[in-house]
Amino acid sequence: MTASGGTFLGYARPDGTVGIRNHVVVIAAMDNVNPVVRRICAQVAGTVPVCVAYGRGQFGADLEQHDRVLAGYGSHPNVAAALVVGLEPKTTQRMAVRIAGSGRPVCWLDVQGSGGTVRAVEKGVRMALDLVLTATEAQRREFPLADLVLGVECGASDATSGLTANVVTGHVSDWLVEEGGTVVLSETDEIVGAEHLLGQRADSAEVQRSLLAAVARLEALSRFQGIQLWPLGEDNIAGGLSTPEEKSLGAIRKGGTSALREVVGYGVRPSRKGLVFMDAPAPGVENITALAAGGAHLIIFNTGVGNPVGHALSPTIKVTGNPQTAELFADNLDLDVSAVLTDGLDLAEAAVALRGLMIKVANGRATKSEVLGDTEISISRLELGFLHQCGAGPS
Repeated sequence: MTASGGTFLGYARPDGTVGIRNHVVVIAAMDNVNPVVRRICAQVAGTVPVCVAYGRGQFGADLEQHDRVLAGYGSHPNVAAALVVGLEPKTTQRMAVRIAGSGRPVCWLDVQGSGGTVRAVEKGVRMALDLVLTATEAQRREFPLADLVLGVECGASDATSGLTANVVTGHVSDWLVEEGGTVVLSETDEIVGAEHLLGQRADSAEVQRSLLAAVARLEALSRFQGIQLWPLGEDNIAGGLSTPEEKSLGAIRKGGTSALREVVGYGVRPSRKGLVFMDAPAPGVENITALAAGGAHLIIFNTGVGNPVGHALSPTIKVTGNPQTAELFADNLDLDVSAVLTDGLDLAEAAVALRGLMIKVANGRATKSEVLGDTEISISRLELGFLHQCGAGPS
C-alpha cells in the first residue's frame, strides 16, 4: 500500500489534536463516587461515565499511573469536555487542573462539599448539561490521516489469529504509517519469545534497548513471584495455540513491518509518529484501557474465539478470521475476514476492507461495541494498596 494523502472528518481540539468522537466524560476520581457518576450520565445524553476500581489508598508510581490514565481520558482527542467527580475537593480539583492543561472545558465537584450524593447528582447533572450543550456546537471538518492514532489489540486468540486477522491488521498498520499516522502495538507479555524480531525493526539502539528492557522487567517479575510466564489461556489452547512463542509470533504481526520508532509506558502518549510499542499488560480490558489513555482514536481488536469488549472513548473495531466465531459472534463483530481461509480471499483485499471500515468509523460510523454498550475500563495496578501493606490508611 502506498500513501494516498487520504483524509477523515474530525473535531479540532484546543491542544492541536483532532477527535473522531465528541464525548463529554464524567470521571470518577475514586471508586466511592462511581454511583454518582453513573446517575449523572443516566440523566444527561451525550455523556460517557468513566468509573474506576480504586483511587484511594494508592501511592507513588501506582497512584501516578491511575491519575495519568484518568487525565488521559479527560484530555483524550475524542473528548470535548470533562466533569470530574470526587469524594473530597483536593484530589478532585487536582485532577481537573491536570485535564484543564489541554485547553478543554473542565468542571469538578466533590460529594462531601455538595452535601451528599443526592445533591451531588443534582449539581453534576446541571454541570454536564452545560458541557454537552456547548460540545454540540462543534462541527466535523477534514483532516489528514496523519493525525490518526490507531491502537491494535488481540484477545481470545486462536490458530487463525496469526494467519488472518492479525496479518490483515498489519497491512492496515503499514498503510497508516505510510500516511504519516501513528500505530500503537502493545501487550508486553504477548511479545515474549518474539521480542528479538520486533527489536530488530527498531530505528535506533535506544528504542531496541527500551523494548528488550520491558520484556526483561516482566520476566524478572515473574521469577520474583515464583510463577512461569505463560500467556496462554484455556481459550487460546482450545483454539489451537500450542506455545507462548507461537502466540507471540502471531501477535506482533498486528504491527505490520514498519520500523519501530518509540517505546512508551502504560497510558503514555507517543511523542513520535509511526509504529510505537506501549509497555502494558495483555488482558483485553487492561490493554485497551492503556491504549485509550495513550490517545488512540480507535482500536482494532482482533479475536479468534470471541471477545466482545470495546472501549467507551476509543471506538473499537472487532475483527475475526475464524469462520465459526464469525457466525457465533456476528452480533459483536464489525468485520469478518475468515474468507482468507475459506474462500482464498487475498490478505491485501481484506486489508482494503478493514481500511475502509476504519475510515468510516473515524468519520462517525458506530462500532458494534459502541451501540451495544459492551465497553469497559480497568486501570492496572503496580503495587499493593496502603491498607494491605500497613493495615491503616484512608478508605
